[in-house]
Amino acid sequence: MKLPPVLLLLLLAAAAGAAALNSKELSALPAASADPAPFEINLGDPPPPAKADPARVRAVERFLAARQSASLDGTRKADARRMLSAGAKVDDATLAGGTGRRIVAFDFHDAAIDGAGPGRFTVSVYLLFADREGRVAESRDEMLTFSGDRGSYICTALKPTNVMTWDASEIERSADSLQARGALERAEGFLRAWSERQKGMTAHSIEDIYRADAGKLLIPCLRFTARPGKRGYEVIDSPLLASPGPGGFRVEASAQ
Repeated sequence: MKLPPVLLLLLLAAAAGAAALNSKELSALPAASADPAPFEINLGDPPPPAKADPARVRAVERFLAARQSASLDGTRKADARRMLSAGAKVDDATLAGGTGRRIVAFDFHDAAIDGAGPGRFTVSVYLLFADREGRVAESRDEMLTFSGDRGSYICTALKPTNVMTWDASEIERSADSLQARGALERAEGFLRAWSERQKGMTAHSIEDIYRADAGKLLIPCLRFTARPGKRGYEVIDSPLLASPGPGGFRVEASAQ
């Protein structure tokens, strides 16, 4: 169908106006960005961890100190047991160490004390045991549960969670293969003499023995010191050096 010229001109004018309007509207819109600005959320510094109740800290330390005293003097076991509830089933070996063993050190962190309901809390502790010769014999992680109120907490549960026996048989076999049992015995004597010069609680552990330069033997060892009745301990990782001689092995602290 052929439109009259006047009508055709009106239609063309209307289309041109609409196109111009759409162009203006689009140009007024904000341009899209390929890389939008990063959006940062600042929540501030995290709050400091809550401090442990000093009464709970003292209760844990008193109980562990009583167990240490009982391991040194069997007549003190009753004192440690008075800090246990009647329902806590704990034998003497768990409480204070097996026959011939003593608690050299114990430790725990304030942050390990967790509430376990009204008047109750739990804490993870670490204990180090030595034999009569001062050698480290056992280390143990325990979970303790306490109940009560300020100043009168008692332990209601004692559960060993990880027990490690420090066995020297593998080191003795290594010394025998090197024909160096004498060096091992001299090293034990060196460490016992060191222990006698210290104040407080001590223990030691020989970790290995192997050949070094010039026919000498290197003997890595650990030396532990702690204050009686106080949590915490120090450990020195200091190897010994054994040198063969006419009278047997001579042992001294290694410079490395």
